[in-house]
Amino acid sequence: MRVSSIAFLMLGAGTMHAASAELALHRASYDLALSDDASDMVGAEGRIAVEISGDCDAYDLDYRFVARFQQEQELIVTDQQTESREARDGSWFEFETKTFVDSSPQDTVSGTAATDGGRTTVTFTQPGEHSVEVPRALFPMQHTRSLIEKAEAGERIVETALFDGDDDPQKELTSTAIIGPGAPANATGPDARAATSGEGAAADRGAPLAGLRSWRVSESFYNSDSDADGMPVFETAYTLYENGVSDDLVLRFDGYALSGSLASLDLLDRPDCP
Repeated sequence: MRVSSIAFLMLGAGTMHAASAELALHRASYDLALSDDASDMVGAEGRIAVEISGDCDAYDLDYRFVARFQQEQELIVTDQQTESREARDGSWFEFETKTFVDSSPQDTVSGTAATDGGRTTVTFTQPGEHSVEVPRALFPMQHTRSLIEKAEAGERIVETALFDGDDDPQKELTSTAIIGPGAPANATGPDARAATSGEGAAADRGAPLAGLRSWRVSESFYNSDSDADGMPVFETAYTLYENGVSDDLVLRFDGYALSGSLASLDLLDRPDCP
């Protein structure tokens, strides 16, 4: 499973109809560092840059995750770049992901997906033209919206079938999210205090989040590669705000983990939709 699935699921989108979560179009960056000791790794750091924009029909995502892994005798740099477009009603999804290692192209995955009834059909254009049909799966923006709606309703365990543009949808990616108790809108954490006082670097990134409710989400991802003991293929944790922005990330891979927080955040204008 590619890292993009995790980044997608920590993102927000544009305004929904009144019955749905109202999310924010935004531009954000996250600085990440190695948070656990890794036996074969001296150090690691990374940066995620994401922009979510859109119009009245769909959301547009521009995402990039660059990571540097320092081993005893080697430095490896990975670079994953994703562009996608997802219908506001969740009926279709277009995606392209390019992966580079040490600046050399490794692979490109692109195609479209559409959901009709109880099935989702994925049609790939790269690396080879073919189609795959899987049980109905949510796309990334749908999943973010769904988590917020369920958090607002007081649900604490959410299980979801997902498709994020992975090159092997027949592995049937699923997630189990554990949603913690919500922090009230008047919470006074360090970012909220900085945003209110106008002090420090946190003021710039914290201001758009001040006064918003949030939930701590721990999410485990599974597919057919999960072992017989039911261990996930990937785990993440993050603070999810009611406008769809995430902060305080932990990305837990096999053998190491990266953690970090917002380095910058700008809210973008919403489209004027009927």
